[in-house]
Amino acid sequence: MKFRQLEAFSHIMITGSMVSAAAEMNVSQPAVSRLISDLEAHLKFSLFERKQGALIPTPEGTRFFESVEENFLGLGRLEKVAENIRGDTGQVLRVAATHSLAATLLPPVLEKFHQRFPKTKVVIHSHRLSQLIVRLQNSSVDIAIAAQLPNLRGTERILLGNVRQVCALPVGHRLAALKTICASDLAGETILGIMPDGPARWSEVFSQLKSEGVAFKDNYEVDTAHTAYSIIARGLAVGIIEPFGARMWVQSEKVVWRPYVPHIEMQYHYSVMKRRQYRSDQAKFLEYLKAYCGAAPEFDN
Repeated sequence: MKFRQLEAFSHIMITGSMVSAAAEMNVSQPAVSRLISDLEAHLKFSLFERKQGALIPTPEGTRFFESVEENFLGLGRLEKVAENIRGDTGQVLRVAATHSLAATLLPPVLEKFHQRFPKTKVVIHSHRLSQLIVRLQNSSVDIAIAAQLPNLRGTERILLGNVRQVCALPVGHRLAALKTICASDLAGETILGIMPDGPARWSEVFSQLKSEGVAFKDNYEVDTAHTAYSIIARGLAVGIIEPFGARMWVQSEKVVWRPYVPHIEMQYHYSVMKRRQYRSDQAKFLEYLKAYCGAAPEFDN
């Protein structure tokens, strides 16, 4: 497998045609075609289907591109580092977090960090856990923050705290009159599900309900908490879900939340690559992050 083959594949996936890929690479279209043919022969599966003159990625090609793209992101980061060194443009701190944490937990930390390091540029990547893990593994981020973050080889994982899931309800829902919600209260309700994400599983509430013989409906399954809260706000379902996203939706006066028992707790960690010494700005960012989490109401401290 050669870099030029992967480059051709990446350009085709991005531009949608061999003609455009050839223009990007400053080579002829037949040269791009040969590179793809050689790559397919090496991989022993087809990357594209040819339909009416168009290139359609195969399922195998789409899966392969996910990994290729992440590696090209790593190369892009090296080019950016070199550019920063040449131009002496200052430090860059790259942080990856799941969507709800990026929108709620990071801004107050960044506010304090900026006061201390006004010249450091902070790049924030919002991802689901599986994508976040890939970024951490290929060193395209300095810090990763998430629930159910696995302890990966070559990384240092630090516990930020335990967080209890809450029962999120549309405003005016009958259960909003209760101070605490338990499994039996959910009888007959439509319970929103969160899709598994790599090693993360969010289905413990369904196991509880089934073990207690509570009948419920599961008409919706989503992949992010933000989408979940949007559906809940419309009155289409209720959810046993992480509490960070509730901050924005409670302010909109479309969602309320109540404690749920028995408690379903998730551990939240940050991870960094193992090294002898951290940059001063990275170390200070982590200090601010831990201090904020230690005082945040969502954490069971």
